[in-house]
Amino acid sequence: MKTNTQKNKMMKHAAYASLTVAITLILLKGITFLLTGSVAILSSLFDSTQDFMTSAVNLVAVRQATAPADKKHRFGHGKAQAIGGLVQGIIILTAAAFLMYESVNRLFMPKELTQMGTGIIVTLIAIILTVLLITFQAHVIRETGSLSIKADRAHYTGDILMNVGVIASMLITRYLGWGYADSLFGVGVALYLFVVVYQVAGESLEMLMDAEMPEEFRQQIQNIAVSFPDVLYIHALKTRRSGSNAFVQFCVHMDDGLTLRQAHNITDMIEDRIKERFPDTEIIIHAEPDQHRSGL
Repeated sequence: MKTNTQKNKMMKHAAYASLTVAITLILLKGITFLLTGSVAILSSLFDSTQDFMTSAVNLVAVRQATAPADKKHRFGHGKAQAIGGLVQGIIILTAAAFLMYESVNRLFMPKELTQMGTGIIVTLIAIILTVLLITFQAHVIRETGSLSIKADRAHYTGDILMNVGVIASMLITRYLGWGYADSLFGVGVALYLFVVVYQVAGESLEMLMDAEMPEEFRQQIQNIAVSFPDVLYIHALKTRRSGSNAFVQFCVHMDDGLTLRQAHNITDMIEDRIKERFPDTEIIIHAEPDQHRSGL
């Protein structure tokens, strides 16, 4: 299990890597567009510009979310990731709408693609860089569960589809003479991005609204608590997530014959056991006496 400090470093590295790739692709595609005048490359350049904007928002969100708790924000800054996810969703939605508009427009007014060889080479380079980036991002997501990195990775995954579509449309146009290929691929990628926006926005809103953690997580918390012999049962279990941290609180019922120190030690052991299983978890346990065992 990674510590919080290690996870924060991984998220920052992923954010910087995303920003670096976006800047590199903008420079490559910008120069290629000036040399070739290719409309397909221009569309891809616009998408990379959206990537840069998204990555910049993501970097700010990650830096804010990984900041330690302070006097004003006792629960930390984890929800900055959810806010960043919503902002990214808006940016992706804008890019998808523009791509859909351009693609539909070209169905009615096809434009000839020029210097396709140069365009294909640059697009292949873009695909390779993007694959390397999302592979690294996938590793970071597995280790940290970061919403901001997940949203960023979803966008770059869409970029791969778009770049593959650009290459395919160039080849189909060149060898089959079918000028509508570019537009149809664009429509498909735009639809995919609309789905991505729906997923990212949904997860971000759930975090902001303090939605309950998955039932599997809640069940494991309950199983750990009742595994102690002196614990009769628990109730009022509440869970939520903020960034990479989980927050858990519940009431635990124990025999009313236990001393305060004994009950306190038991709740400490429950906390330790839960944190062994879920390291990045803040836990509040309220102990309540129960008369079940005494027969009263």
